[in-house]
Parts: sequence; structure tokens; C-alpha cells
Amino acid sequence: MTGYDAMAQTYADLFVDAFSSPLEQAAVDAFACHVRAGALGGRVVDVGCGVGHVAAHLVATGLAVTAVDPSDGMLAQARRAHPELSFTSDDASLRTVDLASAAGVLARFSLIHVPPDRVRAVLSDWASRLRPSSVVLLAGQSTDEPGVAAFDHAVAPAWRWHPDTIADALADAGFTELWRTVSRPAEGFHRFPEFHVCAERRA
Repeated sequence: MTGYDAMAQTYADLFVDAFSSPLEQAAVDAFACHVRAGALGGRVVDVGCGVGHVAAHLVATGLAVTAVDPSDGMLAQARRAHPELSFTSDDASLRTVDLASAAGVLARFSLIHVPPDRVRAVLSDWASRLRPSSVVLLAGQSTDEPGVAAFDHAVAPAWRWHPDTIADALADAGFTELWRTVSRPAEGFHRFPEFHVCAERRA
């Protein structure tokens, strides 16, 4: 993750808040509510936690968070900003994480950097290790056309997913969609539509 290592300080300077829109926070808060309402405990995994702001927000809602990122530079920023939290080096495979003890997985704008075929394999692997009723929230840049499209991310290769396509990938992996949001492009960093899709591990 050399690109994110080099950009870590820039990200910390630009993204000083956990969320860039009320909708983003509402989606994450709804995910947290699903987890707290369940019977699997309150531990969740933040995949691609970046500078750690969302992990800290989740802790403030009462959850226990395992926060992981493959970039040493981003982890250094996260530990500096949130020394009270624990951050671990790992990627979307979550090889170091015991998913059997997790009640949910959050992946916001992190699976966009995983090649599409690999995303499907990652979701299937998560489903095989998570308990039934575990909750997953995915977010990323979207398309208006069905399928997946590469785009010119400033840091690393990335792909945009149509909401139906990512929902189908979740369904194929063993999850049932609970809800979704789609926002339209806006000024600043929101060049494309963006989706949040929340789903539950089927029994």
C-alpha cells in the first residue's frame, strides 16, 4: 500500500471528520444499531480503517472495534489521532481477525481497491467465518450502469460498483440485503454516486 503510505499525512489533513455528509453518518449509525440490537455481542471489524475516525465513532456508540488497514502510514496516523484504540495491519482478507467472534463488518471505501473477482471471494470467505445474523455494511463509489467500472482513483487502482451488482455479490456470498442508500455526485470528493449496502449473514 505504498500509495496510501505516501498520502497518509495528506489524508489526515483533509479528512479531519469521520464523515463527509450526514447520510454517511446515518448509514454507519444504522449499522451500529443493527449490531447492538442483535444477540451476537458488540464487536465489529472496520476494514480499511484509514486514519481511524470512523472506528473511534463506532466506539463512541458503544461498540468494540477491531480496526485494520494494510497501510503502515495510515495506521501511524490512526494511532496518533486515537491512541486509546487498537489498530492492526491487515487487508480485506482479515487473516489476523477472528470473524467467528464478530457481530459485524464495516468496509467503507476500502473494497473499491480490491479487484472485482477478488471482492466476491472475500465476501464468500467472510460469510464462511461469520455467524448467522452478523451484519455487514459496504460503501463505495457507484455507477449508474449495471456492473463494475474501473475509475481514476488518485492513490490506487479502484472500481465502482452498481448497487445491484454489489448486492448480488453479497447475496451470492450468503448475505441477505437489509437496506441500501445511494447518493448523487456532489462538490468536493464526491465525483460519483456512492452506495451504502447493509446485509445480514443468512442462517
